[in-house]
Amino acid sequence: MPSDASVFSPATVAKHYRETTRHTVLPNGLSVEYAVHGADDAPEKVLLIMGLHFEKEAWLPLIATLLDDAERSPRVQLVSFDNRGVGGSDKPWAFYSTSQMAHDTLQLLDVLQWPSAHIVGISMGGMISQELAYAAPHRVQSLSLLVSATGFRRGPLPRLHQLAGYWKSCVNMILPTRESITDMLLYILYPDTFLGASNGHVGKLLQDFHMHRLQFARNQISGAIGQATALLRHDMSSGRLRQIQAAGFPILVVAAKLDRLLHSDNSKLLYKHLKGPQTHKLIFDDTGHGVHVQKRHEVASALLQLIRANPMGSAYPDPDK
Repeated sequence: MPSDASVFSPATVAKHYRETTRHTVLPNGLSVEYAVHGADDAPEKVLLIMGLHFEKEAWLPLIATLLDDAERSPRVQLVSFDNRGVGGSDKPWAFYSTSQMAHDTLQLLDVLQWPSAHIVGISMGGMISQELAYAAPHRVQSLSLLVSATGFRRGPLPRLHQLAGYWKSCVNMILPTRESITDMLLYILYPDTFLGASNGHVGKLLQDFHMHRLQFARNQISGAIGQATALLRHDMSSGRLRQIQAAGFPILVVAAKLDRLLHSDNSKLLYKHLKGPQTHKLIFDDTGHGVHVQKRHEVASALLQLIRANPMGSAYPDPDK
């Protein structure tokens, strides 16, 4: 089991990203940067979809944990990638949408020659995952939605600590520095009790991790605006969610009660409309928005359990064929 010190180190970043990063141009003309983690002969394929303004490297703690845990069973190959608007992918000036970004993702699956995959999305990445699962359920082996939402039109109103998170995010759009962005990320992603664990050692590890990660962010205002418009316009109706559930693949909804970005009742609403015999929920009472970091072992275990429930090779038929 990888330790916190090893997971958050620059050497682990280099191992999982600097040596595995690739580029492709999708059929729609978008240039996308992605990274492949794990052996090509691993039977289970997992696609990780990141959230607003975060690049693929933000998945690192969960990737390192999944690959370590999966050495026992099942063996997985993961792909993380930069959504349009961040990192090494194109950042066109436009209003993006989560459905558009879902179709980017489907085209990446085609490039990878993956007929289907286990889809894992966090925050806005979970919104993109919803659109993907609705548009192409036959490409989904399992669907995991971490601290996500149906959209701002239908969800609960933010609480005071979420409004404080929004305020800190807005302030950092004015003359941001790596230091100020890192401080903002620590606030919105992790509870104070977690950052203060082990006499502040955990907080220092995460501060160094995010400072190092931001060196390679390469973000631009065009992408920041484009992604923000996608987030704000996302709207997944209860009817469309029920159609996703009816496809029959396993679904996991993860909520964090101390989330400073999205009210945890957003996940409760998702679970309500996705509820079925194959739908599971995982609720953390002491966790913030960075659930894939703070609870990486528990999340990795839940994802691997979901993968075992519907291994590759048991795909659902394409309704359009």
